[in-house]
Amino acid sequence: MRLRSQIFVLLFLLAIFIAVRFDVPTKVKFGATNLIYGDEMRSFKGFRLFVESLIPELEKEGLTREMILRELTTKLEKAGIKSLGQAEWQKTPGKPALNVLVNATKTGDGRYQYSVTIEVGKSELLSSGAYSEKIKAIWTSSGMGEGDVADIRATINEEAGFFLKSHSSS
Repeated sequence: MRLRSQIFVLLFLLAIFIAVRFDVPTKVKFGATNLIYGDEMRSFKGFRLFVESLIPELEKEGLTREMILRELTTKLEKAGIKSLGQAEWQKTPGKPALNVLVNATKTGDGRYQYSVTIEVGKSELLSSGAYSEKIKAIWTSSGMGEGDVADIRATINEEAGFFLKSHSSS
């Protein structure tokens, strides 16, 4: 190899090392989502929390919808974000919702392959004359992995932390 090629390869490897070491992809993702949706998401001071149904195996192993709701409510309250009840949510402009979806499949060795998605949505009217509404996603984040219930909970906490950083940044 020529010297110029060697220098290029070294600089390329150094760039990869720096990107991995300082988690550059996550910081870029964080910046891009805040640039696009940050102001709109930060305008909401409270959210209605929804956790989609979990597979029965997860619930048997201790990861329940109620537990996820409790933990998220606690995290939101510590960050100064209100968890809205049904009546209050119905009266809130935009009806902001924080949805958590956990997809998991048990593998042959007893572990799970899973993905966790946290999505912020708001209500929009379908047409000016009709009362029907739909939920429009304005922010989303997801993580995936393979592991046990503790790993899934850790991913939920990680994605919730990412949401809180996005919501609180200016």
